[in-house]
Amino acid sequence: MHLERLTLPQRISAVAIVVVALAAFLPWVSIFGLSAIGLEGDGMLTLAFAIAGGVVLAITSGLVGGERTPGRASQIALVVLASLVAVIGLFDMNGAAAMGLYLTLFGGIAWVVGAVWQLRLKQDAPAAPVEGLDEAA
Repeated sequence: MHLERLTLPQRISAVAIVVVALAAFLPWVSIFGLSAIGLEGDGMLTLAFAIAGGVVLAITSGLVGGERTPGRASQIALVVLASLVAVIGLFDMNGAAAMGLYLTLFGGIAWVVGAVWQLRLKQDAPAAPVEGLDEAA
């Protein structure tokens, strides 16, 4: 693995993806000593989104294999997956929320921030000059 190939926003996204994946195995709701882990409910969805996001991030960023530049479609896919995780965490939040649900919500928000930041970096990048063209001509 080539972690040095990741930009700062991609590193934020990667850490957030790991947090979301781990949070699915933690208690999401706890009341009167009884708890339910995320995999017994919507945690299955957030885990699937985290796995899909991790695969997309690893393949398109060059984390594994050769060096690559992520395309716009993969960046938008990461923003959509991150947003879905954050929305699930927000809608599932309640008075009996436990650590796993909080980590899912905060991990989803951090993932959205990293994914949107990376998407903005791609849009704000200046166009590379084309060789062989003379501006005076």
